[in-house]
Amino acid sequence: MTKSPENPFSSLASDKHRKYKIVWILKDSEANMRMWNLVKIFCISGELFFIDFVTFVNFIFSKQMKLLKHYLLLATALITGVSSYALNPSKEYKTKPEKYGMTYKEEKVATKDGATLNAWFFDSPKKTSNWMVISGSGDGNMADNIEIAGQFLSAGWNVALYDYRGYGSSSEFAIDADTYIYPQFLNDLNAMLDYLRKSRAIMKFDLYGQNIGAGISLGVGANRPETRKIIADGPWTGLEIMKKKFKEKKSKDLIIPFGFDKNYEPMYACDRTRTSLKGVMLIVSPQDEMLNPNDMKLLKCVSQTYVVNASPSNAENFNTDKNAYFERVNKFLNQ
Repeated sequence: MTKSPENPFSSLASDKHRKYKIVWILKDSEANMRMWNLVKIFCISGELFFIDFVTFVNFIFSKQMKLLKHYLLLATALITGVSSYALNPSKEYKTKPEKYGMTYKEEKVATKDGATLNAWFFDSPKKTSNWMVISGSGDGNMADNIEIAGQFLSAGWNVALYDYRGYGSSSEFAIDADTYIYPQFLNDLNAMLDYLRKSRAIMKFDLYGQNIGAGISLGVGANRPETRKIIADGPWTGLEIMKKKFKEKKSKDLIIPFGFDKNYEPMYACDRTRTSLKGVMLIVSPQDEMLNPNDMKLLKCVSQTYVVNASPSNAENFNTDKNAYFERVNKFLNQ
């Protein structure tokens, strides 16, 4: 029997030409004895290939299917090598809503400091005054959140997607990958909320964000009395805390911007005095390298926490089980 290492992904190997990586996946101790063979995954040009076919077939039809899905999500995160907490803008939209038969309006939103944001507005098939404003993770652009927008539309919410400056078709803005966040992103979300109030005459809105956008949603949302509820998936808590974590876990000196108002850092914005908020839901993975449920205790305004136990990282909370994810979100919104 092969002895399981503490971390089945601890040994990533690559050949001398660095053309591919090998990830070893080991079944847990409850698996059948015959399932203790290693499954080899080759990553060649960004695609995954199983080469131990007999082991893979046995495994795929075993009771360990969910375990395989969990490990594949983690393996994909490791192989791509992109931190879910790094700013990684994309100017090109890899897809657009019309590809999925979605009706929307593309509009330009001006910020108070002179930037112009690109935004997509979706009206729910059901007539409603409810609006969900989605802030992205900082990786890619708003096209990555089309599926999530569709889920909120199905739940009966109108949806607004937007790109931060420097992303998608929004204004040009230099993004340094070593900088954790820019205070200008706070201006971007505030501009979206101001625009919604004026253009749609709404008095209340709900906010949803992932990773970087989750912290921005908490910071801005908690400081605006029009905010009804906030859903924060994998939010950061404080800038100095994140700087320390990056140094400890990644040996990386993170750049924290000067002039970031502490009142908009989640750990300070999200306190018990925000009586106008009707609820704050946190979504977090216990396996995330940077931010886990213990870290979330700094956020005092939280009314509900959804711990996605099967998710390998906060970047995969939604993808781990989409149905369960939106069942919880739906229930929270309609409470």
